[in-house]
Amino acid sequence: MQVFRMRVDAEGKNGLPYYLDNHYVSFGLPGVGDMTGLGKAELLGRLASEHRSEDVQELARRADEHHLFAHVMQDGDYIIVDDGERLYLGDLGDYYYLGDCGNDEDRSAHRRGVTWLRSLQREELQPELLAFLGEQGKLGAYEHSVTREQLEHLLTKPAAAGSGWVDEATIREAVGVLKAALRSDDAERRERAAVAILQAARMS
Repeated sequence: MQVFRMRVDAEGKNGLPYYLDNHYVSFGLPGVGDMTGLGKAELLGRLASEHRSEDVQELARRADEHHLFAHVMQDGDYIIVDDGERLYLGDLGDYYYLGDCGNDEDRSAHRRGVTWLRSLQREELQPELLAFLGEQGKLGAYEHSVTREQLEHLLTKPAAAGSGWVDEATIREAVGVLKAALRSDDAERRERAAVAILQAARMS
């Protein structure tokens, strides 16, 4: 599965609260029409026709984003929406088009249904996910596909050493005991210590 990011407004009809209440996200400029079946070249042509004031590079970037929303995103992928303060994780649905909402006022003709899963806290996210969310552009795709377990890893920063009810000094003392046990004359004790150290190393 893929993970996508999308910057949205804080309020209004294209704002995060409205999307959460109505279980969808929208993306796309007016005048493009239904993007089903349109390739990048066709999207670029329609954008150039409707938005002549944009420079060529900006139009190409926008065409890439429109293509991403309509064709690269798939049912069952994940999206993280960001309004500058709040973050929400959702499970994406299919692309659909509502022509009546494609005017300059609504700007919500291009939609994808979303099953919202939960809110996220920036301080709990892994650094690589934070870097992805901070990339330029309104819409983007994470560079790697992920499993659900890998996504959970990205969404949960490991606790710092010494946090919780076990302090860092106690952890160092326990590691010292295990290291001493590795030099024991008792083969079974050495084996248990080795297993415990390897398990701790995998979790760190």
